[in-house]
Amino acid sequence: MNKIIKMKYIKSLSLVFLAFGFLILSSCNDFLDVNDNPTKVRDANLKVLLPNVIEKTSAAHYKAMLTANRITHQLDHVSGYYGNKITMGGNWITSYLSALNNLKIIVEKSDDNDHYSPHYKGIARILQAIHIGMITDFWENAPYSDALKGSENTTPTYDSQEKLYSTLFEYLNEAIPLLEADESFYSPGKDDLIYNGDLSKWVKLAHSLKARYLLHLSNKSNVDWNKIVNEAQQGLSSNADNFQLFYNDVSLNPIYDKIALSNQTGNLTVTFGKMYVDMLNGTSYDFDPRIEKIVDKDTFPNYAGLATYDLNAPKHTCEISTKTWYAQPSAPIIMMSYSESKFIEAEALLKLSGTAYDAYEAGIIANMEMLGLSSTKIDAYISALNGSVDLEHIMKEKYIALIFNHETWNDMRRLDFNPDIFKGFVRVTEIDGKPLERTGPAQRALYPDTEFSRNNANAKSNFKSIDEKMWKDKN
Repeated sequence: MNKIIKMKYIKSLSLVFLAFGFLILSSCNDFLDVNDNPTKVRDANLKVLLPNVIEKTSAAHYKAMLTANRITHQLDHVSGYYGNKITMGGNWITSYLSALNNLKIIVEKSDDNDHYSPHYKGIARILQAIHIGMITDFWENAPYSDALKGSENTTPTYDSQEKLYSTLFEYLNEAIPLLEADESFYSPGKDDLIYNGDLSKWVKLAHSLKARYLLHLSNKSNVDWNKIVNEAQQGLSSNADNFQLFYNDVSLNPIYDKIALSNQTGNLTVTFGKMYVDMLNGTSYDFDPRIEKIVDKDTFPNYAGLATYDLNAPKHTCEISTKTWYAQPSAPIIMMSYSESKFIEAEALLKLSGTAYDAYEAGIIANMEMLGLSSTKIDAYISALNGSVDLEHIMKEKYIALIFNHETWNDMRRLDFNPDIFKGFVRVTEIDGKPLERTGPAQRALYPDTEFSRNNANAKSNFKSIDEKMWKDKN
């Protein structure tokens, strides 16, 4: 999708607000422009609802990343290593209150017999699947089938993680024929801030998401590696298909607005972790030219990441600044990339003893091209790979490419945070000589405090300690 078009329409997002599941509509000429059919004007709400839930989906990814990237050592916080009480309450509110409530409305409006709109419903099903996926990947069991009923049920029961995964696969499977329907009373256009109404790209996304979620379940006995390959190969096919929301100088990229600007004014927050920087600076592997695009070391002579859990680590020199690629005002929040899809394919092919190298190389090149590296630097990096690959190197490249994305946390959990695969990962058990309450890296977030006050019985019966593995990650 044309970046300028995305920027133009995201400016209208500030006019759309949600409050406890009820939509407040502001006038917005671009979104309310439904051409010349007067019978469609009364249902223009779809054109307001869709950009709103897309923005909330991007916001949820940003919030999730702030926690997940610290657990995976991609980022670290200058105030110290993450503690034992991880609730991710902002994600709980965003997914349930701001996204899923309004996605339910989109589905209901799309099912209107007189204005049946399968194209909108297909997109809504994909976005519903994404939010269900985030919810269960953060908390395992959670309300869904009994939720979103408002005052009719204020204490919804919790679905098991197995059931939630079944639901999201059901939604993704349903979405594809809906998006491919020949007729739809309403079809998205400019209000689709991701693909500008190109439904074929949403179909590709559905396939790549199926590959991602199937990979999440790869520790289960019924894993089908061939299906993962098949879904990935039908999925995102270039960087132009990336599932990402671009921002601009009016609606600022939150990495720029909330991290880079804070760092620039001395209100330091998160920065790149030692493990992440060491993968790029020549310490753990050969020097990676992407570091010059991703990391700002300002006037310091060496790249050194932050490790607040290690008092003996060298002083960090790297910051997330307004000079870096991901922290530009108009940079995107990348929710799923072509690179990720290719690395999923590569891992599955490796398990099948197939030829994984081509997919692995394609994932690397796509990430480098996205960052704007020269062909000379890309060719030199690829030439040094010698045409071979193993799981460690697939995960290393995926780890680098998925900075500012929560997906690496899923990879690390299903692969048991194995330092032989994730070189440089440290299982932190104490800080300043004081033992942590958990026995290993965080496997989940704890339910938010509000859930214990509003839905106490169900929250308590599903409570698990922060370091207990989820169903999806168990053999």
